[in-house]
Amino acid sequence: MAPVKARANSRPVASVIGRSQLARLLEGWVAGEGALHARLTGRLRALVWSGQLPAGTRLPSERILADTLNVSRNTVGAAFDELRGEGIFSSRRGDGTYVSLAGRHTLSRGDDRLRSFLPSPAFTGPGAAEPRIDLRSAALPGLDLVTAEIDRLHGDDLKDLVATHGYLPAGLPALRQAVAGYYADLGLPTTEDQIVITSGAQQALRLVATALLEPGAPVLIEEPSFRGAIEVLRAAGARLIPVPSGPAGVDVAALRAAARAHRPALVVIQSTVHNPTGSVLDGSGRQALADLGVPVLDDATLYDTLIDEPPGAPLRPTAAYGGPVITIGSASKSFWGGLRVGWLRADPATVATLTSVKGGEDLGTSVLAQLVTARLLPSVGLARERRRAALGPARDKVTATVAELLPQWHFQRPAGGASLWVRLPGPGATAFAQAADRAGVALLPGPTFSCADGLDDYLRISFAPPLPDVLAGLHRVAAAWAAFTS
Repeated sequence: MAPVKARANSRPVASVIGRSQLARLLEGWVAGEGALHARLTGRLRALVWSGQLPAGTRLPSERILADTLNVSRNTVGAAFDELRGEGIFSSRRGDGTYVSLAGRHTLSRGDDRLRSFLPSPAFTGPGAAEPRIDLRSAALPGLDLVTAEIDRLHGDDLKDLVATHGYLPAGLPALRQAVAGYYADLGLPTTEDQIVITSGAQQALRLVATALLEPGAPVLIEEPSFRGAIEVLRAAGARLIPVPSGPAGVDVAALRAAARAHRPALVVIQSTVHNPTGSVLDGSGRQALADLGVPVLDDATLYDTLIDEPPGAPLRPTAAYGGPVITIGSASKSFWGGLRVGWLRADPATVATLTSVKGGEDLGTSVLAQLVTARLLPSVGLARERRRAALGPARDKVTATVAELLPQWHFQRPAGGASLWVRLPGPGATAFAQAADRAGVALLPGPTFSCADGLDDYLRISFAPPLPDVLAGLHRVAAAWAAFTS
């Protein structure tokens, strides 16, 4: 692999913001007090001062934004007028409205998906006595296996570790061995030198992007795809090329055609429990990746949330592959997201490169969290059983409820994970998500998972929260849909 070149961490901010992206930044704006236009004004003003809407950004038209937010044009017009009066927005006849004043403390836009982990604002719409129900995040609660393992830790377990400097860029040897065993048990023989430990799967994505990609590099990515991957690749300056992904996983024929046409530097897929569709790529699809001739990044962080039968071994980076296969895994879905422990599996040379990049970033992941994870991994079979026992009945109840309450919506039964990917009768998911928000339910519209700002006829519904909350939320959603389409 070619040596990693140092380059700037920032890239020019686009001068135009799409309607769906702005709607994501505005998520939750209807919460609070005062007239609707005043709430919108306040949120837009805050986005400018935080740097999330930089100076020079061209905004969607008042009509388009009103349609997207499912409010009257007068509401958006009043907000724009007030911000123009403050000098924050400016309009050019025939050219649109722009941000004219940026905040003094500019922040990175960061990862849109993080919004689904933030506490929901207070619900102040009709029926506000009922708490807001958040069906955005599909993050799972931790298992009691984690607390049991922490309770077993003793000072003697840490004595030798604390006697060292504690900086382990490649990871704690005991954990690297445990992860190698994890893959060997799945039918993919692995050695310790093929593993690098990361601070969660998100860092793993970032390390690969840093090591493999130059600004402007073409990258094939599934459409839809995990928002975190989209944001990391964009931050690296990659040119994202969407490839359709459906109920059976990525469209292999389209992937092959795109690989021939674009000669990508990287292909990013989710072979096992795709987010957001919950699909699993079958054996023939996995084998079809063998002749692409380019590096493949397989984000398999949701592998341990399989509800149906496992699909077999992970993608196998054998000599038959035309390019290396890098696999991402994580303890977050198996055990607990709070551990913030993930990993990368690759050939030893690639691991050495990724370790060098990680060492320059943080010198290593928390040794204490790694030690706990190393002790948990031998129990991953039990963790999978616990996840399946919780997710299977929840999936079945939620799919039955959606089919009953919202027969116009279509979905494919997910093979794993904690979310349902539903297709609406037509475009308008972003606007409907705003309507649902005012009805007290937070949802993620399809464009959240699109690298092309498309998929506005899809929604993702999480069933990770307690099932009674999810079902109550679905009844609110059904009522909001009836009002939305009336």
